[in-house]
Parts: sequence; C-alpha cells; structure tokens
Amino acid sequence: MSSHHIVRENQEPALLIEDLFLIGEEDLGQLLEWSPTIVIENNMVDPLDARGYKFDIVFAQTQANQTQENLKVIPYIDNFLNSAIEYLVEHQYKAVNVVTDQISLARYQRYLDLINVVLLAQGMRYYFVTTGFTKWKAGGEQLKIDSQGEEITTEGLRKIGENLYETEEDGLFTLGFSKSKYILIGETIS
Repeated sequence: MSSHHIVRENQEPALLIEDLFLIGEEDLGQLLEWSPTIVIENNMVDPLDARGYKFDIVFAQTQANQTQENLKVIPYIDNFLNSAIEYLVEHQYKAVNVVTDQISLARYQRYLDLINVVLLAQGMRYYFVTTGFTKWKAGGEQLKIDSQGEEITTEGLRKIGENLYETEEDGLFTLGFSKSKYILIGETIS
C-alpha cells in the first residue's frame, strides 16, 4: 500500500481542541495521522507548541501569540466552541472531532444538520445519531445513550443502568426513537 495519500481540502474531519488534557497521547496521535485542520483557542497555543504539535487556526479574544508559520488567527467574542464550529461550517467542513468536556445534545443540536460532530473526552467517543441507527459491536460492550428523556427502543442491547446499555452478543444493535431528531451515544475508544 502506498504511503502517498491525496487529501482534498476539508475532506478529513477538522480537529477542534478545547482541552488538550481530556485526551490521551495515543488517541490524539491517531486523530493527527491524516493531518486534519487543527483549531484551538489561544490558551492552547503554549501547551500544543511545547509538545511540538502544529496547529492551523487559533481563535482569540485578545492578540494571539503567533509562534508558527501559516497560522490563521480569528477573533471571537462570546464562545469558542460555537465560533469555531460556525467557522468550520462556513468553510464547508463536513466533519469535526471535538476534544471537550461539553458533552450534551443541546450544546451542538443547531449544528448537527450542517456538520458531523464527534466529541472526545476521557477515553470516550460521543456521537449523534438519528432513529434507525445500526452498528456492529462485540458482545458485552457498554454504551452510554443520552436520550434526553426520549423513549427509545433497542435491538441487541440490554439496559444495565441509568443511560447505560450493554450489547447482548456479537452483532448489530439498532436504536429507534420518534420525538427527537438526534440522540447522543458514547462508547469507549478502543
């Protein structure tokens, strides 16, 4: 297999890092393999720079420290996450991986029809799904399902706690719901 890959502009998910310390070095390394556009807030410049990571876009409320070449600095006023996701949507990114502890459907709902959002924190991957979602998992694996009070139906899963489910056996599981457009699923990063 060739190690030469042609990556079209904005084809790979962008990587938005709100808090570097919410993700392990190995998991971060895997996200960086495809050279995503890295978006950070000004307070992450020094920690990333100290580790030798290159980043592309810095959102800053004040003057940003331009330590790297070809760095785009974007001023923002209110909320880093909202400003950054809006920027990515405006620049036609199809997907973004967000390293954050802001894990909720309400926080991202207005963007979900515009960009595929995956949240990463503390060894977990969270993603938003629509009804009829189906995925293969090994038996005995656990999932967090935040249904926001939505009545959900499942096939291939058994409820083992508050918002906690386990796959019954190796194979597909399916989720169904009718009131909400999206629900939030969390799984351990393997």
